[in-house]
Amino acid sequence: MRSKRYTSNTAFLDLLFNVLLGFVVLFVIALLMINPITKKNDIPTKAEFMIIVEWPWDINADVDTWVRGPDDRESIGFRRRENHILHLDRDDLGNPNDSRIINGEVVLNKSNREVVTVRGIAPGDYFINLHLYNNYASKGPITVTVTLADVNPYIEHYVLTVVMDTKGQVEMMPAFTVNDEGEITHVFNSDVLTVPVGSNAALANQPDATRNTLIEPDMESSHD
Repeated sequence: MRSKRYTSNTAFLDLLFNVLLGFVVLFVIALLMINPITKKNDIPTKAEFMIIVEWPWDINADVDTWVRGPDDRESIGFRRRENHILHLDRDDLGNPNDSRIINGEVVLNKSNREVVTVRGIAPGDYFINLHLYNNYASKGPITVTVTLADVNPYIEHYVLTVVMDTKGQVEMMPAFTVNDEGEITHVFNSDVLTVPVGSNAALANQPDATRNTLIEPDMESSHD
């Protein structure tokens, strides 16, 4: 009489499970190598430099920023918002473009801010003008803050305030020099007018340097 044979698939199932687990681990490792986790410092920054112009959000005024780079015949501003490396990212008109209707409610953006970015390296001198296009509320003098900053790493080369109170007023901010390596090597006073001829520009009388106050030294086409 033949004896009964008892067999078990436990060993085979264990081996199969371990093989499958190994394939899963290898697959996950391969995915991580193809799409590595992005670190904060690995995020590329498009801008090399930024020129930030700000004034109090509750003052309904339109301050325009005009910048001219090396060898540029025309400045960038609300009429010509970009060239090969200079970009006006926002033309702030004051109150008119500071509100949005979301779900039937008016939401205010409590900020008056224009930003010009330099997206590339072009050695030479850069010139900055501020132009008070209009002061709709006529609440008196407006304190405008201008920041010139390196982006990567972030370094503020200067933060200046200037008082603007007359429609058409132009203020010439300090210019800066960029070398072949993309470094700001020199910041200097400038008398270069970058506001286009024909604007309602009126050069401000500046008998002395008291109009510009140094805070932190460091080393849309809808206009009518």
